[in-house]
Amino acid sequence: MMKAAIYYGKNDIRLEERPIPSVGTKDVLVRNLRSGICGTDINIVKAGAGNMGISLGSEFGHEMVGEIVEVGTDVSSDIVVGMRVGINPITAKKVGRRKSLECSGFSQFVLIEDAALNHNLYEMNSNIPVEVAALMEPMSVGRHGAFSSNPGPTDKVVVLGAGPIGLSAAASLIAEGITNVCVVDIDDWRLGKAIELGAVTVNTTKESLEEGLIKQFGAINVYGQNVPNVDVFIDAAGAPILFDQVMKIIKPHARISIIAVYKNEVPISLAQIMSKEVQIKGASGYTHEDIAKVIEHLTSIANLSTIITQVYKLDDIQEAFNKAIDAKETIKVVVDLT
Repeated sequence: MMKAAIYYGKNDIRLEERPIPSVGTKDVLVRNLRSGICGTDINIVKAGAGNMGISLGSEFGHEMVGEIVEVGTDVSSDIVVGMRVGINPITAKKVGRRKSLECSGFSQFVLIEDAALNHNLYEMNSNIPVEVAALMEPMSVGRHGAFSSNPGPTDKVVVLGAGPIGLSAAASLIAEGITNVCVVDIDDWRLGKAIELGAVTVNTTKESLEEGLIKQFGAINVYGQNVPNVDVFIDAAGAPILFDQVMKIIKPHARISIIAVYKNEVPISLAQIMSKEVQIKGASGYTHEDIAKVIEHLTSIANLSTIITQVYKLDDIQEAFNKAIDAKETIKVVVDLT
């Protein structure tokens, strides 16, 4: 038997004993070491619904790093017991993406079906701190969003939101040599984390978005109005008011990548998009290439551990969620399953 966190509804997570999964011939059993609490997990636990990607009574969690403890007889020989691996929850189960939030990240063991390296298992060097290794999945989301807008080395890039995904996007851009990165938020403590990663910042409670970005990147004249000289906006905030401000000050030919999950419809001026030839692109999930790049970055990005703000034991998972939901002086809460 193993310990597993089970979702029962609004602010109701219970630790239960569940059978350790049986390993099929093409499967691998992984002992989970660390698992991160995702913003999606937080929203579902806050809402208490059973139709948002996690069913009531289910194991859940999808940001994890672990160690292989059992390998099926038909699994490739390059996968061995003792290997430390990050897990792609989208491909971890045969059912695919629609059950990825129920990938057993908050269980002591997880079964990986049809296991293959660089598909659902990614080897992790043991010199990567285990908490940092648990950032593989959210960092891949951030990187995918950041690079879906095709930023160039000299582009001036603004990341909206200093949460886990926004900071992951900023860190990924900086790791790829894009040095003109500004993170926007309303919380100085969170912005301090962005500074540690190498970004400049704007706090929109202290100055307008327009003023702050002009101060950082200068201005250009568009139809008689000075606007910030920003090439790319990465929206990891999901704040309609902030997005509206961006649309009012965006320069011609700028690009917007939306990673944030918007809960309501947001009106957009199609006239602005047309006249300025603005490109808006959505970004969801990640690719193998994103994950591979992130694993490189886990060893090269300075101060990446600053994103991890709290670590709780599995026995204290409800407390861990309470802290993540409270969101005060918190970026990424990680659960220790050892």
